[in-house]
Amino acid sequence: MADENKRFVEEFANPHSWLLTADNLHEQATAIYAGRAYSSITTKVDANNIILQQTRGIDKSVFLLSGFALENAIKAFLVYENPHWVSNGRLSKNLKSHSLTTLEDGLDSWFRYPCALTVEETKEEGHLYDHLWHGYSAVMRAYGRKLTMLLGKGWQGPHGFYGRWMIYGRALRLQERAVPSKVSTHKGKPVT
Repeated sequence: MADENKRFVEEFANPHSWLLTADNLHEQATAIYAGRAYSSITTKVDANNIILQQTRGIDKSVFLLSGFALENAIKAFLVYENPHWVSNGRLSKNLKSHSLTTLEDGLDSWFRYPCALTVEETKEEGHLYDHLWHGYSAVMRAYGRKLTMLLGKGWQGPHGFYGRWMIYGRALRLQERAVPSKVSTHKGKPVT
C-alpha cells in the first residue's frame, strides 16, 4: 500500500499535475473565448419586447472551464504548501470542495445547469465582459509564473517523494508553447 500511496502522489496528486490540469482547462477556455465574436447571442425580452438581457452562447462554457482552471491552479498552490493534503492515497477534505468564494455560485449553478437547486439560489446567467476575461487571464498568467518558479525549486511530498519540474514554454499562457519535463527524485535526494 505504501508504494500505491507514493504512486498516487508521484503520478497524480502532486502540484505539477494540478498545474497541468489547470493549464489544459485554461487553454480550452481561451480557445473558446477566441471564437466568442462568432457565437450566437441569446436575447431575453419582456412582454413589451424590451431587451432584458443578451448573452453569448459560449459564455457558459468559458465561465465553467475558466472557473475549473482557476480552481486547479489554486489547488496546485495548496498542495505545494500542504503536501500532507495528498498523503495516504487520498485527497484531504480541504481539496474536495469546488468552492472558490466569488465563483462559488457560478460553479455550483448556472455555469453547469439551467438553474440552482432552489428558486432562492437561482441567479440570472452572467455576462462575460472583456474586462472580466482580461482580469482572469492576468491572474492565471501570474499563477503560472509563480508555480513555474516554485516547481523549479522542487517539492518535498509525502511518502518520501521529491519532485522538481522545469517548465519550458507556456504554463497558463506564459509563452508560446509548454513542454513540461519532470525530474523526480527518491527519498529527497536527486536521481543521478
